[in-house]
Amino acid sequence: MARVNTRQLITEAAVSVAAQHGISGASMDLIAETAGVAKGSLYYNFASKDALFEEVIRGGFEKLAVALDEARAATQADPAAGPRAVAAATLETLRGNLDLAKLMASEIFRTDRPWADTMELARASVVVRYRDVLRAARDGDPVITETAGAAFFGALAGACLDWLLFRPEQSVDTVLDQVLGAGSGARNGLG
Repeated sequence: MARVNTRQLITEAAVSVAAQHGISGASMDLIAETAGVAKGSLYYNFASKDALFEEVIRGGFEKLAVALDEARAATQADPAAGPRAVAAATLETLRGNLDLAKLMASEIFRTDRPWADTMELARASVVVRYRDVLRAARDGDPVITETAGAAFFGALAGACLDWLLFRPEQSVDTVLDQVLGAGSGARNGLG
């Protein structure tokens, strides 16, 4: 029988509870109950609610970063295909956990949280990945800055939430075409 990863149970429960009640309304009692663990076990693994949600947010961005790196590596021979590949990886990663996607979206611009520094570092590490894939697609154009990376990320995150919440019948390719633009450039992300 596989060993249960208590920390994973707790972080998954925290995401679920926060998706329903917001982080402020997510009590440690409810998180422990949802995870099916004793409250003492919750505090054994996480010193505080802030520490728990800091790990949740960091973990979400780490998953996204891994997906982006894999997508970019798969297009190394054709950098022009990179933007579409990382866009698809973004949509699929966020689709894989809608509650976490909503939580990350709601927290990304919050600067009043105890984990704001962690959030900024995690966000910045993802933004530079988007910037770099856009630069590579444009032959290293230095005009493409972190702002462009942030805009690409924001467009994808917004489109993904719109898609999953309001238009789930659309295919990933349809959403990609809509975000990246129609026409011949859409397939390589530069339309």
